[in-house]
Amino acid sequence: MRSAVFAILLSSVWGMIARAQEPAIVDAPSVKVLRGLTVQQFEAEMQLMNQALGVSCGFCHTRGNFAAETNPRKATARRMIEMVRAIDQQYFPDHRPADGESRLGKVTCFTCHQGSERPKSAPAQ
Repeated sequence: MRSAVFAILLSSVWGMIARAQEPAIVDAPSVKVLRGLTVQQFEAEMQLMNQALGVSCGFCHTRGNFAAETNPRKATARRMIEMVRAIDQQYFPDHRPADGESRLGKVTCFTCHQGSERPKSAPAQ
């Protein structure tokens, strides 16, 4: 009887430890398009976007309340993420990002922005 209780207790503790080691998934109502990412992946994508546009978090987010919808650039960023996802799904469906690359796909914010708030345009001919 003792060994059965011990086995059940050990199994329960082992299950809790295994779940605790699983990476947390970002699941907040204010996150609308970057769903399914772990916290680490989500934060990495945010940093890649900052670098791609040469901006800080406050460019799209309301300082002190990142979940707020008051900055219109946040809605623009969402539309742009949806746009690059559609491009990637259509033209690069088999792309698998390497470590450190954007999980969004082969085409990213950097593809057009290249470190600038406004997308780069081709030189006039």
